[in-house]
Amino acid sequence: MRFIFVLTFVLGATGLYGQTTLFNEVTQRGMGQGVINIRQSPAIEKMMTDYISSNRSSSGVEGYRIQLYSGTGSNTKQEAQEVRSKLLSLFPNEHVFVEYNAPFMRVRVGAFRHKHEALPLLKKLKSSFPSCYIVRDASISFKEF
Repeated sequence: MRFIFVLTFVLGATGLYGQTTLFNEVTQRGMGQGVINIRQSPAIEKMMTDYISSNRSSSGVEGYRIQLYSGTGSNTKQEAQEVRSKLLSLFPNEHVFVEYNAPFMRVRVGAFRHKHEALPLLKKLKSSFPSCYIVRDASISFKEF
């Protein structure tokens, strides 16, 4: 129980104050505050510091989108734009992504944190885009959710 409290406090302090060395922040004593002693392996501190820095460098989180089109070749840009236009004419409120990741041109829609959240939209899209399917996206910006 004590460990959970300390861990919650440590992680909360890191998120609020953005200190680079969270263990130093926790163990510093302020006026009228108690003392916290952390006894642990230096490897744990390094692991936590690495974890925090990797999360700070990430621009988003893993999530899901619905892929409507993926193609290669000379006409793919035009075909992708046609799929995008068709989607926007049928679903004007949806956010569409046309992206090129060599050699593929892809058209994707939506931003979902969990796969099951994409299912209702997938069912709607299947009538107009029968080959659409849910794909995992490694980095979806927080603003898109």
